[in-house]
Amino acid sequence: MGKLQANAKSHRLKNSGGVMPDRLGTNTALMKMFYQAEKQSHETNSGKLLVVLLYLWLTQQLDDFLLHANEKPLTVDDIPDCHKVKNSDTCEAHRFKNHKFEDGKSWTYYARATITQNGEKKFEWQPIPNSLIHIFKPFVSNHSYNVSWLTAAEKQQLLNLLMAKWRKPAEIEHFPAIRKQLFFKYITSCIRTDNKLSSLTKSLLLPTDIRHHRHAAVYQQKNSEQVRAELFHAQDRYLSRLFTHANSLGVSKLLTLTFSSSSKVGKATLPNISLLNDNAKRNIPADITSSKVGVSFHSKWVGDDLEKYADESVCYGSSRLIPESEIVAIFRHLHDEITSSKPENKAGQAALIHYHNLCANHTALLFILLTGMRPTHAISINKQSHYDYRRTTVSDKGFQREIRICDYLRQQILHYTTLQQKLSLKLNLSNALPWAWSLYDANNQATAISAKSLRQFLHQRANGIVPYVLRHQFAQSAATSIIHKLTTHQIDRLMGHAEYGEHLGSDHVFPASIKQQDLFLDSLPARYGLKELKYVKFIQQIKPC
Repeated sequence: MGKLQANAKSHRLKNSGGVMPDRLGTNTALMKMFYQAEKQSHETNSGKLLVVLLYLWLTQQLDDFLLHANEKPLTVDDIPDCHKVKNSDTCEAHRFKNHKFEDGKSWTYYARATITQNGEKKFEWQPIPNSLIHIFKPFVSNHSYNVSWLTAAEKQQLLNLLMAKWRKPAEIEHFPAIRKQLFFKYITSCIRTDNKLSSLTKSLLLPTDIRHHRHAAVYQQKNSEQVRAELFHAQDRYLSRLFTHANSLGVSKLLTLTFSSSSKVGKATLPNISLLNDNAKRNIPADITSSKVGVSFHSKWVGDDLEKYADESVCYGSSRLIPESEIVAIFRHLHDEITSSKPENKAGQAALIHYHNLCANHTALLFILLTGMRPTHAISINKQSHYDYRRTTVSDKGFQREIRICDYLRQQILHYTTLQQKLSLKLNLSNALPWAWSLYDANNQATAISAKSLRQFLHQRANGIVPYVLRHQFAQSAATSIIHKLTTHQIDRLMGHAEYGEHLGSDHVFPASIKQQDLFLDSLPARYGLKELKYVKFIQQIKPC
């Protein structure tokens, strides 16, 4: 395999839709971690260390642990103080709480760090994934408020565990295992390749240097409830694929958290808990199994009463996105304007040119809205680069990429080209431009539609709205489509977010994926309330001037 082909394959494997880490190798590393913790824990119990370690692993805080250890010696100060707080306490780093719902059942939450649009670091309550709740809920319940889970000596033991060479227990000596650093990055690797997790949520969980496309997230918009729910289900998928496989191997005893009686964990001694125990799944609060899983709550004293309030919702992603109803209104008004501007039988050349330019700008705006094209890169189609106006190639960000055209847009383009041809014959106009739609100036000379002219055209009809808003709307529609649901890779493909190896031609070996994209594109006109507009019928009876 050549260097370019290897580079292309590497990009495809690391991005959305790639292969997730090997389950057997990851499970073997997990069992090695449990075995090593059991070996080196003498005066304490391995359960406490493993609970904190599982938390650090789940929240990706171990990703660069070994790298930092090579740069400078690590101390117990590098191990966080995890502790339990009350439901009325603020959400801060390494805090945990148990929240009781109205049905009497409870769930454990941890503080998750996120960066707001203002660049500020903020902590939000995140529910523990279902696969780990049977461990964290009793463990958190068994602790007193505001008391660190690990002493300084136990932190040193945890640090030694992280730095030690992990050995395999005899039962799995023949199992292959991934390297420790790859194991630490398991959650991050899953996030990168997860084809169900949105680009926006990924951007909140991944460092900038390993995101698929650094601008992919700014086109979508989600609130903190949606992000919280999406992450909750994603984390559970990553853990379930491991634990289901581990169950099939029959290694439950090698993945057991031991809480010995010689050293109490908290208020009392906990029984040993298997990582693979799924009994907790039978006692799930209704709010966790419903769409309310993304809503987090806090308590607040009002007089003598402790009342429950939903946490403040934070908006992430696109700052340009406007309500979909406004997009519908813009195109409805433009449709009415074109209909009311139809030339009269005695209309002069100026009126006909004005009508043509109105239809050309309408076609350009439809093209951006229904393909998601960047209005600063391609506003029209090259006459020599399309396939019966069903597909076309455009120059976008320095490379050629394919654009698929929905049936409605194709029909509107054909209506426009018919209008252009008839008008050229009637007014004896010439157009040597390579673009399928263009404008005519005051001297009847064909001019290309530019980003500036289209922006001015839209400003006159929707003050403060720029054509780029339509690209944002396209991305949001793709991310929120329910009937024709798209994967993250398919959305990236439609938006033109790709790295080397994912460009023109790379996806034609997957016709099922292309069909799903076409179904989504064909659903957009109905979503935006677009109606067929036959430009040409208004000038059929007009004689040449």
